[in-house]
Amino acid sequence: MFSKTSNQNMNRVTIPRNSLQTYRRIWQASLFCFILAALTGALYRFGMIGWMPQGLSLLNIRHAHSHLMFFGWAVPLPLYILLLRAAGSAGKNSKAVQMMRWSVWGGLIFGLISYPFFLLWGYQPVAIGSASIPLSVAFAGLVMLCWYVYMGGYLKIRSHLKEDAATSWYDAALLLLFISSLGAWGVAVLQAMDLQNPLWAKAMTHFFLASFTEGWVVLAVLALIFGNMAVKERPPFSSNVSISLIVIGAPLTFPYGISESLLTPVLLFTARLGGVLASAGIILALYVLWKRGNWKGSVWTWPLGLLLLKGLMQLGSSVIPSGFWLSDHALRILYLHVLLLGALTLGGVAWLHVEAGTPYRYFSRVVVSVLMVLASLVMMSRLWPPAWSGLWVFYVVTGAALLPAMAVAAMWHKVRRMR
Repeated sequence: MFSKTSNQNMNRVTIPRNSLQTYRRIWQASLFCFILAALTGALYRFGMIGWMPQGLSLLNIRHAHSHLMFFGWAVPLPLYILLLRAAGSAGKNSKAVQMMRWSVWGGLIFGLISYPFFLLWGYQPVAIGSASIPLSVAFAGLVMLCWYVYMGGYLKIRSHLKEDAATSWYDAALLLLFISSLGAWGVAVLQAMDLQNPLWAKAMTHFFLASFTEGWVVLAVLALIFGNMAVKERPPFSSNVSISLIVIGAPLTFPYGISESLLTPVLLFTARLGGVLASAGIILALYVLWKRGNWKGSVWTWPLGLLLLKGLMQLGSSVIPSGFWLSDHALRILYLHVLLLGALTLGGVAWLHVEAGTPYRYFSRVVVSVLMVLASLVMMSRLWPPAWSGLWVFYVVTGAALLPAMAVAAMWHKVRRMR
């Protein structure tokens, strides 16, 4: 029932037959988290036009949206796909595979538990008896501990995995996930030290975000695509060149998120250097896929195209005057959605479509919904002519924000019916 074409099976690590039946509740829980996070993002847009329940704030809604999207979607689905590869090589009953499996579940559960605390209180402490504890931060810390358990299981099983075009990309992705977590722990340490200089806390926060989005997310998407596009020949150069550029460059881009008033010339140079390296790594990897990958009827065109757009946007921000984009928050939101909603989400949904063999119209609806959200975000940025702006733009953005959740929910329902 869950079939693949012969071209898609070429040069792939063996995964269990009917893979979506293996630990199927994990991918279903991850899809649920995506839908809930997407609806929370839509709630944020409703709040911008004055339609928001009492007791909530835009800042806390944004925290709940982004953290659930990270903890429930951007991490668990790639980890699940890598788990299938491990199970295919070492067997489902392997202790290391079981260790990886339960750590994915732990991350999902703690991520979901943290959601209401982020939604209602953000990073603020919650009164529990005589104590005051930032529960959202505490549960986020437990999520990262689950990541470490997963990495421990992966290290145990790593020598048993068959080497293919995707293996090194997964190795690098997990490395950047670990590095990003260090930035999150650094924020907690700095808060405990109560330092007066706001630059340190900002730097550590954006070190986490840069290593996560520019590192983990990009490498995980490329690992997924390299593992599914049947790269048939040895590339013109080793993929390790692209991987190294991204691994080195991604963490260096953290100053891009720091406010312009705190940004020094050295930090700006660091961000530009990291952006050039990371974008060059992406473009080189896409060149390899373009020359050597199997493109016939490929659904991977969409996540790859948006990953290319992301790389070009990053390269552009690294060479043009910083005044164009540093003060435009909407432009950065567009950039992040090109990567996270565009390349990552369409990559995950493309994988689901290929594994389940769903009719193409379900995948295409997700593509259209994502493109409509990205187009609506252009309207919020300085790329949109001021003469065309007005209150109507906010209503368009709000309506578009509902579409991905609806399209993914329809695809989820279809996959479950096909089991």
